Amino acid sequence: MKLTDRQIKNREEKVRDKSLSMAERRKAHAEIVDAMMNPDEEFDPSTFDPMKETEGYDVKKRKRKAPPTRLPTMGILPKEILEGQMVGMFESKQDLYLMLAHYINNLLDRIEKLEEKVDNSSGQKK
Repeated sequence: MKLTDRQIKNREEKVRDKSLSMAERRKAHAEIVDAMMNPDEEFDPSTFDPMKETEGYDVKKRKRKAPPTRLPTMGILPKEILEGQMVGMFESKQDLYLMLAHYINNLLDRIEKLEEKVDNSSGQKK
């Protein structure tokens, strides 16, 4: 749902208005969130690009394509994980990506080794 600036302000006022019921306030908040999360009325996942309205878009534009089998890390490891009640709070997007890439690539290596083992053992039995 696309909302005008005026409609968004109206819903923000409803969210703050304690004389309204909680259900009305929550509905107004949900409409604001829906408008933020779904800005494009004619959404097409194959062409979706939230940057298309920015200056210099034709230079910055990146094409959508399937990711490589292995996630690239350029040999960079994530920073050490800080453990405590605020675990994950201070991790950068880069470190989260690098952690995921490290574990996913490690799992892919282990899967390949297991597949080789299965292929070799099934080939010997025939």
